[in-house]
Amino acid sequence: MKRVILTSSLVFMPVMSSNVNAANGKVAFTGEIIQSACQVVSGDRDKQVFLGKYGTSAFPATGSTTGAKAFSVSLEKCEAGNYTLRFDGPTPEGQPNLLAVSKASGVGIELLANNDKVIPIGQVAGDDALYQSIASSGDASGTTTFNLRARYKSYQQNVIAGEANANATFTVEYK
Repeated sequence: MKRVILTSSLVFMPVMSSNVNAANGKVAFTGEIIQSACQVVSGDRDKQVFLGKYGTSAFPATGSTTGAKAFSVSLEKCEAGNYTLRFDGPTPEGQPNLLAVSKASGVGIELLANNDKVIPIGQVAGDDALYQSIASSGDASGTTTFNLRARYKSYQQNVIAGEANANATFTVEYK
């Protein structure tokens, strides 16, 4: 009797495992590697932006913001084309447009273009992203500057005091 059960199990095993290997879709990856299209100006590779000190009373409601602090990222030795910046870093849960801060809670750091357009964190730039165009100069000596701003923004009713530092990396993307 034991042999019959063992034999039955072996007969049905290939049938059951074939369902596990069924394909449900596919992924096509596209892209292109180009000759070094641009360089970040050396003084802009490691930026420090001081946002200031604010009391919790500066955030009376969810969505309250502080004054924005300006900073810039400049590119040089660029070939003609359209460029944008992608910012990556940790975000508070459910808040993809804010950088998570170190110890304070209920608040994050929001990055903005000079036109007040919010720059999302960790997302591929879409067609409506902040692009800078560099016209053809014939020798890849083009330059451009992204003028940006950063500010604190509350995402909860009650902000709890503490250090509010954050780090983000940025990547130059060519379109």
